[in-house]
Amino acid sequence: MMRWFRRHKKYSFEWKHDRHSHILPDLDDGVKTLSEAVELVKRMTALGVERFTFTPHIAFPGMLNNKDNIGGSLLILKKYLESEGLRVPMEAAAEYRMGEFMLDLLDRDDILASSSGEVLVEHSFYAPTCYTDDILCRLRDKGYQPVLAHPERYPFYLDDVVKHCEEMKHKGCKIQVNILSFTGYYGKEVLHAVQKLYDAGIVDYYASDIHGLKQMDLLEDFMKGEFFNS
Repeated sequence: MMRWFRRHKKYSFEWKHDRHSHILPDLDDGVKTLSEAVELVKRMTALGVERFTFTPHIAFPGMLNNKDNIGGSLLILKKYLESEGLRVPMEAAAEYRMGEFMLDLLDRDDILASSSGEVLVEHSFYAPTCYTDDILCRLRDKGYQPVLAHPERYPFYLDDVVKHCEEMKHKGCKIQVNILSFTGYYGKEVLHAVQKLYDAGIVDYYASDIHGLKQMDLLEDFMKGEFFNS
């Protein structure tokens, strides 16, 4: 178990497997270059991460990645890291923005899950889709484990984030929060929301959701105990 201490708050959680990131280069709004991806992996392993599940966006209509281009990007990154002597377990899955298009992917058995069968899903930041329950049910029926990404960041959850997450867990979802939320990176409301989820003990996974080097600087400060929030 990893532990980090703050001036006003102590957090204790495990982060050896980073299950949510946008490190695979030039696929979405995350990392753009191979060199940046390599640097991020090296710096995260230095913080104690032992395994990666990369999760580029799959969202309609703007980020329609697929198994081929995601798998190709993973292969390039893995070969480059191995050429530099860094062999760390890594795989590619995806972060799906829930919507009607996902039902078509499920019909075609075209879902990119982790090796353990987990599928990372997210809401739009404007509102949940009316297809949420159907998507979650279909994922479970096909043997997948849905994982809800960063619920602390959804504005429509902030009225009672614990209640909303409990409802999602009742529907078969696991809950993943962003470590950067504890730094105030996304604002004070998100900071307070993630603290409530932590205190309620309903978080299944802590992950970076990292998109670039600026966030990496904050993540390092937090993990090394140099970042203080109130």
